[in-house]
Amino acid sequence: MLIAFLFVFATTPVFAATNVSSSTLLDTIKQRSVKAKTLNSQQFAVGSSLNDVEDAWGPAEDLSTVAANYWTRNIRFLYDGNTPKRTITAIDDFDPQLQTIRLKQVKQKFGKPISAVEQEGNYYVTYKANNNHHITFVFQSKFTNNNPTLEMYTISSVQ
Repeated sequence: MLIAFLFVFATTPVFAATNVSSSTLLDTIKQRSVKAKTLNSQQFAVGSSLNDVEDAWGPAEDLSTVAANYWTRNIRFLYDGNTPKRTITAIDDFDPQLQTIRLKQVKQKFGKPISAVEQEGNYYVTYKANNNHHITFVFQSKFTNNNPTLEMYTISSVQ
């Protein structure tokens, strides 16, 4: 019984089991983005090794030459397969609770974006997370709704 509990606890995304307010989610996103982490990346950040992620979490549920998807953890690590440790270059977080957040809430919390672009049916809003990283929020299209719902967000290295 204890082993089953520990397995479930260890594999549950940080925010999946709890219902927290949109404001609390945004506060946590902002705090973790400064460290190049996402809601569900736990100790792993942009610049970490995918090898370390696999040691801690096991193999990805879906692995390509550029991305490791952990669907049950609501996270995708994009990585550089040309480095020995497979360095993480970006992290996508698609926690279902992100869909409680609206564009106006993000703009209130993060201020003026460095870019906002409607592209391929989504609305991308990018901010500076720290000197070396950007955070990009991906919303539903703004064409049909001026205050769309957040779908996911990405922490990435500044190019």
